[in-house]
Amino acid sequence: MGYRDLYFVGVILQEAVILAFLGYLPGVFISISLYSLTAGATSLPMFMTATKSIVVLVSTIIMCCVSGIIVMNKLKSADPADCF
Repeated sequence: MGYRDLYFVGVILQEAVILAFLGYLPGVFISISLYSLTAGATSLPMFMTATKSIVVLVSTIIMCCVSGIIVMNKLKSADPADCF
């Protein structure tokens, strides 16, 4: 009520990027641990490369932004009186 749709798009996309980073950080540390555990258990050369981690980060950000856009479509069609 009183805000333009563009303002809400910015807020939702900011939250999507923040949540992507907050989910990525523990995930990458757990993945590095599991890579080293698996490499030690199987004696296979397994490494978490920078390319793999960047691809996962970019895909995480894209998925979070797409879900934010889907939510934005629902927000545009919502009646403000029904929200309260």
